[in-house]
Amino acid sequence: MPLAKMTIINLDANEQVTNDNVKVLFNPTEYTIEQSNSWDTQNVQGQEPRTQFTKADLKKLSMELFFDSYEERDGSGSPVDVRVYTDRVARLMVVSVDEGNDGKRPPIVQVTWANAPTGVTNPDFPFKGVLLSLRLQYILFSEQGYPVRAKANLSFQEYLTPEEIEERFPRRSSFPARTYTVREGDTLSSIAQTVWKKPGEWRRIAQANTVLDPRHLPAGTVLTIPAIK
Repeated sequence: MPLAKMTIINLDANEQVTNDNVKVLFNPTEYTIEQSNSWDTQNVQGQEPRTQFTKADLKKLSMELFFDSYEERDGSGSPVDVRVYTDRVARLMVVSVDEGNDGKRPPIVQVTWANAPTGVTNPDFPFKGVLLSLRLQYILFSEQGYPVRAKANLSFQEYLTPEEIEERFPRRSSFPARTYTVREGDTLSSIAQTVWKKPGEWRRIAQANTVLDPRHLPAGTVLTIPAIK
């Protein structure tokens, strides 16, 4: 079975695979997938800070690639300049205005490698994203002084369309009615912040519960939290 080579593919305006590929000379010996969650800490008077999950962040793919053109020869018999390969990778950092790109981001690419074995879910590849950072290190030079060997450290950030973002990170468009038990130190503003992330909406809670003094809430009181859009 032939060795599966990693390939970096430029996507067109419709995010379809094109023939503008960057085939690596040597597969990476390792790669790293990073993913993190965002949390928000809220301070409530008289209580321990409350930490709440807000969203999952986009994935990152990092790796080191090795390029060696020393054994290749050009028409004059000299080694091929390795920048023939590394420059194609460097162009993935360029923010340009062309068909399908409004100049606000670098090209969208798809990093492909071997398919995952049968039964494995959520494979790492193909990875769709943009080249977030690039570090090129030239480590061997020809007698003429141009580089013939290089290492490239690449970091890609996942790219999602607005539709894909909405599907993966659905926004909460409404809050159903519920109850809330008042704790020591709570105010209507802090409760509105806790349940809706909108402290300025405290009057809705006051009206729903006929609260006459919003600054005095006995601990243990069960409040009705109305549904809002």
